[in-house]
Amino acid sequence: MPTSLRELQSSAQSLEDNIVSFLDELVSIKSVNGENNEEDIAIRIAEEAHKLNLQSQVEASNKNRPNVLISHGEGPFEFLFVAHMDTVAAGTEKAWSSPPFKPTKRDSRIYGRGTADNKAGAACALYTISMMKDLGLIDNQNIKITLAAVADEESGATSNIGVRYLLDNNLLQAKGAIYTYASDVVCIGHRGLLRLEIATTGKSVHTGGQEWNDGIEGTNAVTGLAAILLKLEATAIDAPPHPAFGNLRNVVTPGTIFKGGEFESVVPANAAAIVDIRLLPGQDPNIVLEQINLLVDHEMKIRPGLKVELKVKNSLPAVALEDDHPLVSIAVDVAQRATDRKWEAVGAGPANEGYMLINSGIPTLCGFGPTGGNAHAANEWIEIDSLANTVAMYAAIAESYLIDCKKLEAAKQ
Repeated sequence: MPTSLRELQSSAQSLEDNIVSFLDELVSIKSVNGENNEEDIAIRIAEEAHKLNLQSQVEASNKNRPNVLISHGEGPFEFLFVAHMDTVAAGTEKAWSSPPFKPTKRDSRIYGRGTADNKAGAACALYTISMMKDLGLIDNQNIKITLAAVADEESGATSNIGVRYLLDNNLLQAKGAIYTYASDVVCIGHRGLLRLEIATTGKSVHTGGQEWNDGIEGTNAVTGLAAILLKLEATAIDAPPHPAFGNLRNVVTPGTIFKGGEFESVVPANAAAIVDIRLLPGQDPNIVLEQINLLVDHEMKIRPGLKVELKVKNSLPAVALEDDHPLVSIAVDVAQRATDRKWEAVGAGPANEGYMLINSGIPTLCGFGPTGGNAHAANEWIEIDSLANTVAMYAAIAESYLIDCKKLEAAKQ
């Protein structure tokens, strides 16, 4: 029989001060993607694991951007927690009520960059493994509980040095997993992402010259690109509805980044923009690309001299577990009993690395964790009271799910 949730909550509550202290340290270690590497935070996580008598191993294709695996047990039935160590930038510090990399407590919350996304989840998962070890919930011969603290998720969830590297080297082989994002739902999947860079090339000429005045010379790369972006904004891309995503739909957002032109009095010969497209399960990104290429080809025909280059920057599929999958059912039940409220099992709008795990045969909750908010925004926060309860929920879900996995395996024999 699984350990009672009340017992797990009581044990987890005694760890709250340690979890908060550890989280404070993680937030204080800057690990902004594109500015800092993950080495320092990986070292700190490994140090905490050593203090808690947990196994740790560093795995990296780039020694300055390592992944660290924390585990207890050696058994074939493994449950995995995944947390990425990198964060997005803080943005304008004036928008913050307190310094973004100095964790600040107020209103029963901890504020700081990376609290909700994804350092609180990492702290909770680490202390979940420690608590399960100390309570004797891990049968070393049959069970293994692992935290994979990974690098480079925030570059677009398509990195080859984090989760992808660990999967390709057979270092993640769990029966089930939780990506430990702050959440108030049981996230069973996420939309896909197709992110494009569109670059246009025209021909520069003096804006005050006779050639431009008479339309003899010059091609405006900026207006050519703008025309493409406006047409993309007005283009409907068919997407089959999916019950896990409710009113979340296929969305095309042209020009999330835009640059172009060389000088005030010169017809711009170069421009570039990023186009962000969110996909639903069942959408083929190649078909979407074909539709966009047709639009681009048409614009080049009506604008002689305009050249357009389209590059795929990121491409990842939408994924979703069935809402009656055992991992989903167990998580919903545990969460409702732990918080006395109903939890929905739904898909997320933003994409993450959950698709890598699911498509590798590891059923994964793509987001489940403590209560938090303002991820990728100013005043990111995590609710202190939710940390210990998350540890209890993580332990209850992992234990119950692995019991089910062992029963299913025994029935097959």
